[in-house]
Amino acid sequence: MAGHRSGVQKRISEINPEAVFVPCTNHSLNLACVHAASVAVHSVPFFGILDRLFSFFSASTHRWDVLIQVTGLSIKRAVETRWSSRADAVNVVVKKLSEVVTALEQLTEEGENATTRSDASLVLDSVLSYPFLSFLSLWKSVLPEINDAQKYMQTKGLDLQKSSVKLTALRDYLIQNREKMRRNRKKKRLDGEGMTDAALGFDAELRREMLSVIDRLTEEISCRFQQVHDLASKYAFLVPSNLLDDNYDCQLGEIDEDIEKEEFFAERKRLQNFVEASGNDKIDEPIELLSFIQRYHLGESAPNIMILLRIFLTRAISVASCERSFSKLKLIKNYLRSAMSQTRLTDLAILSIEREFSDGLNFDSAINNFAEIKARKVCL
Repeated sequence: MAGHRSGVQKRISEINPEAVFVPCTNHSLNLACVHAASVAVHSVPFFGILDRLFSFFSASTHRWDVLIQVTGLSIKRAVETRWSSRADAVNVVVKKLSEVVTALEQLTEEGENATTRSDASLVLDSVLSYPFLSFLSLWKSVLPEINDAQKYMQTKGLDLQKSSVKLTALRDYLIQNREKMRRNRKKKRLDGEGMTDAALGFDAELRREMLSVIDRLTEEISCRFQQVHDLASKYAFLVPSNLLDDNYDCQLGEIDEDIEKEEFFAERKRLQNFVEASGNDKIDEPIELLSFIQRYHLGESAPNIMILLRIFLTRAISVASCERSFSKLKLIKNYLRSAMSQTRLTDLAILSIEREFSDGLNFDSAINNFAEIKARKVCL
């Protein structure tokens, strides 16, 4: 979809150059994490060990009971497509690392069968390895911020401006986190003084790999979301604090929409005077400004501003919440309903997707009304 050479984005742009592509922030952030995690040698097997840990305990009810008895918590599965699940998996291991080790040690005792003892010993060695513990310390500080950004990007009513600010804050956090892990500089020496610099040790090599993960993640976030930042900067003048401020210079040179730019400034002044006269000083968001224009029927007074606000607010930030509707299909049309008609499948899908709305419906009343309308009198 994001292909700028021969993908869908390129083909649509050739047909309509004004069709602006906005990458899905959640999918792009997922891809950034995937590429960052695969850049280092010891980072690649880290999540594999987490998955092996979950698979080991979930393979037997006895193992799972031992885990619950010792830790009091269940280990989460690290799903590859959702990095928020990986944050949950890492969080449990960080909080209960010593208890997880104790549970594995119990399963290596003589009372267990040979398979359990062998698998527990292998998983225990992997969990106690120095690379795993090092990257566990790294991801426990990075993944919560990634998870928080993922959830924030799925907030209803989120616009480009807020999304850009959140992504910038995430990138700044990663840069600050990297500075804490910065490698010490080499000591300068005089001519003839013995050089004691040797090849990187194992600790230094791990630090280098951890820094490379942070660098790659920062680079991916900066590169993948540059278009989001550009669009947010392009429409920055629509923020009420800027649009209603006489001292703010609205730059319309990059605006490609079909609006009357000369009339825009007259509408802006007209809107400023109306907002000031109404005494409404609580307009902080573009959606609040658009609601204000509609509430006071100012569509004819500021049509160009209204058009720009609608274009800005309808720019999609993420399609992650929309994709959940596709997963409903697997729950509805299972192997027992393979012969279901398309009409019934569509109706059930709508009821499942709009579950919150359908739960509030009074089906008894609808059934009674249907029965009264379709009632048939039989002559006896």
